[in-house]
Amino acid sequence: LQARLACISVATVCFAAAAGLEGQKLGSPLVAALPGVAAAGALAYRARPALALTPPLGLDGDVEIREAPGKGEGLFASRRIKEGKFIMDYLGEEMSAEELDERYENLLEARYALELTGPLGLNPSYIDAVNPERSNLGRYINHCSRPTCRKVRQRFPDRRLRFFAARDIDPGEELTFD
Repeated sequence: LQARLACISVATVCFAAAAGLEGQKLGSPLVAALPGVAAAGALAYRARPALALTPPLGLDGDVEIREAPGKGEGLFASRRIKEGKFIMDYLGEEMSAEELDERYENLLEARYALELTGPLGLNPSYIDAVNPERSNLGRYINHCSRPTCRKVRQRFPDRRLRFFAARDIDPGEELTFD
């Protein structure tokens, strides 16, 4: 939290100072500084950590892998999961768009690749969980237009993709994201 506040403070000062210097040329440095302060606030808000206050769910009674009709294998709740509960991080090999293109001729083959964008959508990278040794149970969470999980992209202090329960999930329900 202290590191986050320090980053927010530094970003705010830098944006405000740059805008203020530009505003001095126009004769109104305070008004010119406002967009810089707003931009720093927006960046800081988007960089907030997605806190996982509980350990990830596991195969020890939380979830199970089984056949998902029309999708192959899927991850299913073995017990009731409350809305907002941390499910797990999506782990795998992080790679650039170029590396992903080299690995897969047809991107439809990249079944386990999810995009992880940087601040303001810049500098996208991908997490490919195709290798079971470098991934986790998150690779079994399938896509669905009516998801049970909420996907959160964390950008600070490190980039990661996290899943949280979007609503209460009953035992036997598949864990899905949109």
